[in-house]
Amino acid sequence: SALLSKLITECLKKSGYTNLIVEENGQGLLLRLRERELSASPAERNVIAYVSAHPHEVVGLSVRGLADATFSSPSSILRFCKRLGFAGYKEFQRELIAELALLGDKKDVALEDISMDDSVERIVGKVMKSNVRTIEATARTLDYTVLERCAAYLKRARAVNLFGIGASRLVAHDLAQKLMRVDKECHLYDDWHDQLLCAKNMHEGDMAIAFSYSGLTQEVLDCAAEAQRHNCPVVAVTKVDGSSKLATMADAVLGVAASEPLVRSGAMASRMAQLMVVDALYAAYVASDYERATHVIKQNYIEKQER
Repeated sequence: SALLSKLITECLKKSGYTNLIVEENGQGLLLRLRERELSASPAERNVIAYVSAHPHEVVGLSVRGLADATFSSPSSILRFCKRLGFAGYKEFQRELIAELALLGDKKDVALEDISMDDSVERIVGKVMKSNVRTIEATARTLDYTVLERCAAYLKRARAVNLFGIGASRLVAHDLAQKLMRVDKECHLYDDWHDQLLCAKNMHEGDMAIAFSYSGLTQEVLDCAAEAQRHNCPVVAVTKVDGSSKLATMADAVLGVAASEPLVRSGAMASRMAQLMVVDALYAAYVASDYERATHVIKQNYIEKQER
């Protein structure tokens, strides 16, 4: 439960585990490792694979022990820990201990992919747990100050322009429908050339929200660049593992915590994470403009008539 997790966290902090990224505004270490895998060097991939597969064993290994197990060197392990934001290997281990405690020693099936030998029951279980873990991790990843700033962007914007390709475009459509309910002018086009044209014709006072889980989709990057060329704020809904180009160029980032395998089956976890961010952004916006928004929502309510 949330209460149990909070108690565990407090106990760990009192024991000296103060660098907990798994706290309210952090992202789980195992999830961060998986997201970093695609941009990691071959040596780092060996470390990530071993830690992901044997997290409990790593807790008891020295830096030399982990180096031997991953066919690397102690200096390579230390450099890897520092790239993750830790002062050293001990801090890395402490965070791993904290995460395992918060997970209640459960295997994080959100990191598992579907295999051909899975039964339908196991597939449903994996999908359900993956979605739940992804939503929980995204809630921890979100920076509430940034979310509040994005809601303020929405409130001030003359018009909101949404950009996304593939599954991310479907998430953008969800936000467009929500904004239409509160009479907020927004533009979203299914054709990418139309999206780019929309970006080229943005006006002062407009804002852009760009959706891309990877943060590498060139079409979305082009639209975001055009929006910035017009001095319009750009909000990015993307993962925040350091490999997202979209995150580096945006004025504000609403981070998505999802772990899609290399061969993705329909962008399932990332779609759920983005939808969670959309819901949070919409709710924050309505709260910031409560009287007007609720009045419009009530006015737009369509009551079904019995026949």
